[in-house]
Amino acid sequence: MAEMIAEAVVGGIVERVLTLAIDDLVLVIGVKGELKKLKAVLTHIQAVLQDAEVKQVKEKQVNVWLQELKQLSYDAEDVLDEIAYNELKYSIGWLNNLSRLAARFKMAHQIKAINLELHVINERKSAFHLITNDQAGASSSLSGQTIDRETTSSLKDNVIGRESAKEDIIKMLINHDHGNNIALPLIAIVGLGGLGKTTLAQLVYNDDAVKNHFELKVWICVSTNFRTTNLFFQILQQINLNHGVPESSSKQVLLQGLESQLVQQGTKKFLLVLDDDWNESQAMWEDFVFSLRDIVGTGSRIIVTSRDSNVASIGGDQTVHVHQLQGLSEYSCWDIIKSRAFKNGEPKPSLLEIGKQISDKCKGVPLAAKVLGGMLQSKREDHEWEAVRDAEFWKLPSDNTEQIRTEQIMEVLKFSYYNLPSALKSCFSYCAIFPKDYLISRESLIQLWMAQGLLGASNNSQEEIMEDKGNTYFNTLYSKSFFQEAEMNEYGEVIECKMHDLVHDLAQSICKFECQNLGESNNIEDFSKCRHASFISPKTLKVLTKAEKVRTIFGWESDSDEEEFDNGCTMGATKISSFFKFKLLRVLDLSGFRGSDFSSSLGKLKHLRYLDLSYTSMKSLPKWVTRLYHLQTLKLIECHELVELPEDLINLKKLRHLFIDDSKKWKKMPRATGELVELQTLSIFVVCQENGISVLENLNNLRGALEIRRLGLAREASLAKRANVLSKKSKLRKLELHWDRHYSIGDEGGGDLHVLEALQPHPNLHKLFIDGFGGVQFPRWMSNGSLLPNLKSMKISNCSNCEHIPGFGELACLERLEIMDMSNVKNIGGSKDEQMDTTTTPQSSSYSCLKVLELDRMPNLEEWFEGNEVCSEELCIKNCPNLRMTPHSFPSLKSLKLKDVGGMGVVSITSSLTSLTSLSITSCEDLEFLPEGLLTNNDQLIIFKVENCPKLQAFQEDGLMISNSRSLRELHIEMCDALKSIPDMRGLTSLQKLEIQSCGELEMIPKEFWGSFVALESLYIYKCERLKGTIELSPSMKHLRKVRIEKCPTLEGFDICSGIFSCCHTLQIWDCAAISSVDLRSFASLRELKITECSGLHALQGLPFLTALEKLSIGGFSPALHYFPPLISEDEGDDAVDFNNLHPSLRELQIMGWPALQFLPHHLQYLTTLNSLSIVRFDCLTELPEWIRNLASLEELKIDNCKNLRHLPSKEQIQGLTFLRKLYIDRCSNFQSIKQPVLPWCHTSLQELRIWICDGVTSIDLGSFVSLRKLNVRFCSGLQALQGLPFLTALEELELGPFSKDSDCFPSLLGGDYDDDNGDAVASNTPLLPSLRHLLINGWSALRALPHHLQHLTLLKYLSIWNFTNLTELPEWIGNLAFLEQLQIWQCENLTHLPSKEQMQRLTFLEHMSIAYCPRLEERCRRDGPEWPKISHIPRLNISHIPYLHTFNVLI
Repeated sequence: MAEMIAEAVVGGIVERVLTLAIDDLVLVIGVKGELKKLKAVLTHIQAVLQDAEVKQVKEKQVNVWLQELKQLSYDAEDVLDEIAYNELKYSIGWLNNLSRLAARFKMAHQIKAINLELHVINERKSAFHLITNDQAGASSSLSGQTIDRETTSSLKDNVIGRESAKEDIIKMLINHDHGNNIALPLIAIVGLGGLGKTTLAQLVYNDDAVKNHFELKVWICVSTNFRTTNLFFQILQQINLNHGVPESSSKQVLLQGLESQLVQQGTKKFLLVLDDDWNESQAMWEDFVFSLRDIVGTGSRIIVTSRDSNVASIGGDQTVHVHQLQGLSEYSCWDIIKSRAFKNGEPKPSLLEIGKQISDKCKGVPLAAKVLGGMLQSKREDHEWEAVRDAEFWKLPSDNTEQIRTEQIMEVLKFSYYNLPSALKSCFSYCAIFPKDYLISRESLIQLWMAQGLLGASNNSQEEIMEDKGNTYFNTLYSKSFFQEAEMNEYGEVIECKMHDLVHDLAQSICKFECQNLGESNNIEDFSKCRHASFISPKTLKVLTKAEKVRTIFGWESDSDEEEFDNGCTMGATKISSFFKFKLLRVLDLSGFRGSDFSSSLGKLKHLRYLDLSYTSMKSLPKWVTRLYHLQTLKLIECHELVELPEDLINLKKLRHLFIDDSKKWKKMPRATGELVELQTLSIFVVCQENGISVLENLNNLRGALEIRRLGLAREASLAKRANVLSKKSKLRKLELHWDRHYSIGDEGGGDLHVLEALQPHPNLHKLFIDGFGGVQFPRWMSNGSLLPNLKSMKISNCSNCEHIPGFGELACLERLEIMDMSNVKNIGGSKDEQMDTTTTPQSSSYSCLKVLELDRMPNLEEWFEGNEVCSEELCIKNCPNLRMTPHSFPSLKSLKLKDVGGMGVVSITSSLTSLTSLSITSCEDLEFLPEGLLTNNDQLIIFKVENCPKLQAFQEDGLMISNSRSLRELHIEMCDALKSIPDMRGLTSLQKLEIQSCGELEMIPKEFWGSFVALESLYIYKCERLKGTIELSPSMKHLRKVRIEKCPTLEGFDICSGIFSCCHTLQIWDCAAISSVDLRSFASLRELKITECSGLHALQGLPFLTALEKLSIGGFSPALHYFPPLISEDEGDDAVDFNNLHPSLRELQIMGWPALQFLPHHLQYLTTLNSLSIVRFDCLTELPEWIRNLASLEELKIDNCKNLRHLPSKEQIQGLTFLRKLYIDRCSNFQSIKQPVLPWCHTSLQELRIWICDGVTSIDLGSFVSLRKLNVRFCSGLQALQGLPFLTALEELELGPFSKDSDCFPSLLGGDYDDDNGDAVASNTPLLPSLRHLLINGWSALRALPHHLQHLTLLKYLSIWNFTNLTELPEWIGNLAFLEQLQIWQCENLTHLPSKEQMQRLTFLEHMSIAYCPRLEERCRRDGPEWPKISHIPRLNISHIPYLHTFNVLI
């Protein structure tokens, strides 16, 4: 499709001409006339553009004419922009009269030349017989529509017509019969674009049954950027944002971090959704799945959505089912259209019939129905709907092939696009610069539109300013389904969104030459037309050299990849001057620029309006920035080295958005900031003694959020009050006020009160946060409802001098209130005497809209009075041990959390509660009994948790039952040491989860209780040392899914009545010495079983009947037991057993021995489906049996604490283990060696090898382990020789040491090409360990230096140096490790010196450095120490006692 925004471009030029001060240009003869000619001709042309837009689709000459017109319009805009630039330059005194006059003459000639060309174009239009917009009128179905400024939309739409498909997929996910013989099964949802694949996956993902079945769920949008490392990093991000593993890590490091997070969270079943998978690489897909299945639990699943059935099937044997998504019915399509088209009222009956005819033509595609419904919102006449029904795009061939249907959807999208007003067409098409699936920030997008002039002129005095217009445009595009998948803020406003793939295709087809995404393709057909370029890596910059008229260079955070280091083309090698050639730039994104030289001037980029210098290491803003007189948006986010902004900032009269972060290095902010009166955004203002808060006086256009720091330096309260610093800022919605005691001029907080009184905000404020305030009391405006009528959220913290906090009940709109870290506060809302004062009228109700109230870390708080009622839904009180009096009425309270609250406070709060659904009481040390009636009065209670209440003797002093709590679903009792009995629970018929942990005095759970638990799903009893008797599992527990009994040494076992627990999938019994027997015959559906460390167990029945078992951990039984419990029925001999079907689902087995055993159970050899086998504490074992080779599916083998094991199996014994990938040998003290001839099978399969605490090992030959990716040889005190390391060319991660304490040198990492006769390293053309990225090297007392051969590991990214106690200085060759990103030095007690400053600065990629337990070096690395200049340039430093490689904090 040709470009279609000429109308918008020309319209913008006309508006720009109108805004110029033409009278000022009369000084130059002819300029005024030429400008009038330009305006007149453009106005005539604009009148026929609407008809031209329609005709260009079929008439090529019209399309060519439009292209020429648009290019010339761009040229005119550039000239006008330069005129405005020169006038701005003149206004601030940087251009004298003579230069100004010369510039005007030059501009006059340029305008005249443009007028000549424009005259020719205008003459040619008559040949096309174009009609004016007025003539077109209602006859054109493409006429623009008036924008509805009230339009809002939400992603919370009901999904129509997908109920059956959803249920089918859920059955496949949670039914273990599907994919039970596959390690990590895949379900593929396949269908053409716009059919609703993502929506269906979201329905499944958010279903309650799926939530309850999977312990962890992760959603990843894949699209074209399918790289295994990127996917693993995204998974890590979703599991834990603070995982500490950098995105640039190798696959092995990412997998290790992911596995660690899964272990920490106890995750077993894992659901991963890969949405929009476009990658057809079989090898890449298999690499991802095989890597992932090694670390996720059995029962995990993957869902893939894709347009391409080939993509869905590349999983091969991993694919369980391909769900071919079908179209919706015509009735469902009509329901979608109706829901969007008739939001504002009932339709005319005549429209209903036409609408149904339109829905028939949607061919079951929801996207088409959504788009058409959005477009029809503003159409209310029959002929308008008929025009849609009879449009040309429906007349494509009726063939139902995917290609034809996709073309029809695209025609629908084009039709909706044509119906947009011209301004919206420009804004939408500009979005083609983003890649598919890019998360678009609403705020940034509006600023980009503004920079391109798509929102009109920048004049705050106009009726609707640019930002408001941009919000209106965004809402309209969103309501018409051009944007989707919105992320909302707490007020229901869209903050981020995406574009559907087909909508993105539409935008790219509109601007196929103008907008180029170089991150997706370097094949630009016509550089001369490229106006907007987006790129991922600096090396794509050279592709733009021919794009002389580019207006946008927009980058985003790239995925670090080895390819980025090719040919030295890195961000660090890019010169900032490289961008100077693009003289027409409006947008320049240099975020993440790694160079340190910002001196090169870009000040001649006269048209620049948007500049992003975020995430850079600059210490001061370059001077040339202050010469960008048109600049509207300046972003300086995460610039941690930035010290100050220049006073010349005053030159940026047009600046509207200034984004900066708080930095402890700030010296001051310029007073000129206060003269930037057009500022809409000032994210942070830092007070200094020279420039106080009065600088903000004239910035009344500020909107959104404002954070003011270092208010302790502000002492100009009277001036501030006269200036009404904040009270006139009506568009501010969020205000943060911070006092910092390190930046204060004293006076014990008296001045703080005056300052805070002067900072009264405008009544429109929504959120207020006050931190570090030093006053004794707060000003009246904070609690006055008439002064803050719209306040929804308030947070007060760290106000150490304050003794009293007023009540905030008058704030009628307040929804959230947080008060914390107020060490001296004794009362809230007034004292008891004040409340009893008859001269005052008490409030009848407080906090009428309050949803969340939190009080935390207020150790001296005693009284809290708030009138008669506090209408909050959630109340959390923590660390208030002296609280004794509170409001008595909380009529709306649903959730109550109490932690470290005194017993009187607990009673005061809970005495009259009746509406609770969730209750948590934690660390209330003097609580002996729960308040009377607490449980019985709250008959809607669903969750109850009591934890760490050491004096709690019983739930209620009178022993009343809690049987009235029939709604209770979860009961948690933990660390209640004095609790000897639990309340009568016979009425808890809805209880689903029961957990009793660490109750040392609890002796019995009466048998009669268990029969009432008819809804119980999960039972967990842990560390109840005196608990006796048995756990009675009743046949009525039909929903029981998980049972865990751990560390209960006196518990005698289970009393299982007749019945089958068909839903129970997990049973764990660990460290229960008194249990003598377990009968498993009632648990035929078990998928996970653990029975270990039960020293009294001598009988285990029913194990052979567990045919669904997937994971088994067993052993550590009675010393008197001389055999292992049988895996086959005792009634059958070996000849009668079908060994091929012995536990066919079993994938993971951990088997633990005990001293009486003489051999491994021989039936293990028949478990041929095993993927993982762990053999633990078999002292009888000297070598593995020959039958180990029968375990042909084995991928992981772990041998742990088998102290007599000496050798691994021979080649003949183990030749069947062709899939073995991981081998771990831990704590086997007599294990001797691994020799090269022993394991030839490892050439192609073994990827991980760990030998840990094996003191008997003296030498290891690794020469044949050529496929190893991870090697860990640690704490082997007898090891003296480690051979073959140079042959491990695939090795990615290596951890070595400590070894023999008698050895004074480290085993060599080098081979023959690297050692000369004297053992010195020599040059080699082959890189040493070319894949190695992560190295941890652990020294010992005899070593005095680092191994010199480490300097040849030049591709290392992560280096950890541990426990080199005699090391005094790091060698200079550290500077050779050019790609090092993280460096950790730990427990090097005598280390004092780092390499020289020159060598440290050679490490241009070093971002993280950690020094821990190195007291001498730590002292020298302080800011005033001699080593500080060597490391001060490193972005993130941690000099503290944190012994983990990936734990790095922001600078000391």
